[in-house]
Amino acid sequence: MTDVDAQANESNRLSLPAWVPLVLGVLALVLGALALYLFVQGDDVPANDSADVGFVRDMSVHHTQAVEMANIVYRRTDDPDIARLARDIADTQQFQIGMMTGWLDIWGHTVSSEQPLMEWMGDHAMTLPPPPPGLDDDDSPAGMDASASPVAGDAETPLMPGMATTSEVKALETLPVDEMNAQFLRLMIRHHQGGVAMAHAELDLGNDDMVKNFAQQVVNTQDNEIATMTTMLNAITAGNDASDSTSLPDMATPVAATPEAHDEDH
Repeated sequence: MTDVDAQANESNRLSLPAWVPLVLGVLALVLGALALYLFVQGDDVPANDSADVGFVRDMSVHHTQAVEMANIVYRRTDDPDIARLARDIADTQQFQIGMMTGWLDIWGHTVSSEQPLMEWMGDHAMTLPPPPPGLDDDDSPAGMDASASPVAGDAETPLMPGMATTSEVKALETLPVDEMNAQFLRLMIRHHQGGVAMAHAELDLGNDDMVKNFAQQVVNTQDNEIATMTTMLNAITAGNDASDSTSLPDMATPVAATPEAHDEDH
C-alpha cells in the first residue's frame, strides 16, 4: 500500500457521516434553549399536577404510538411517498419525545404518573372533527374529557382521542401493502386530529411559555400534515398515483421549542 493509499484510508476512516453535524447542531440548540429557559425561569417550574406537565406527559404517550405505526409502515411500504412521510413522522416525533422527556427531568418530574390520562384538562372537552372515510365515529370520539378516559390495556379502546386501538396498530403488520398504506393515512390523520386537540387544550390551560410555544408548533405542523395526508388518501382511494398529485413538505428536520412569548391568537 502506498503512502497516498494509506492517507486516503485514514481520511475515510476519520470522516463523519453527513448527518452527524446536523444532529450535533440540533442537540446544541436544544441544550441552549434549555439553559436559557432555566436562566429565565429559575425555580419557577411547572407543578406536577399542572396542565403543562400533564400535556407533556400525555403528548409523549401520544407521540410514542405515532412513532410505532410509522416505523411499521416504513418497513413494509413500497410507496416512496408513504415511506418518506412515515420516516418524517417517526424522526420528528421521536425527537420531540426526547425533548419532552428532558423537560420533565429538568423540572424534577417523572415521565410516568399515577394521574389518569388527560386529568390535567379538568372539564375541558376535546372536540375532534369527523374521522376520515373508512374509520367509524365510534373509534374516534368527537368529544372526550378526563372523566371519559379509557382504561389502559383495552385492545379495542383508544387511550386518548385520536389514538389507534391496539388491534388497529397490529393490523398494520399484516394488511396487504396497498391496504396498509391507505389505513396508515386514515389512522395518522385521526391521530393528528387528536394531537391538535390536545395542543389546543394546552394553549387554553397552560402557563409555561416554552410548552405553549411547542403546543403551537404541534398545531401548525400537524394541521399541515393532515392536509397533505388527506390529499394522499384521496388519491389512493380514487385509484390514482399519490406521488403524481402530492408534493410532500420537508418535515424531517425537527425544530426545538424556544422560550419565546406565546401568541395568544391561535
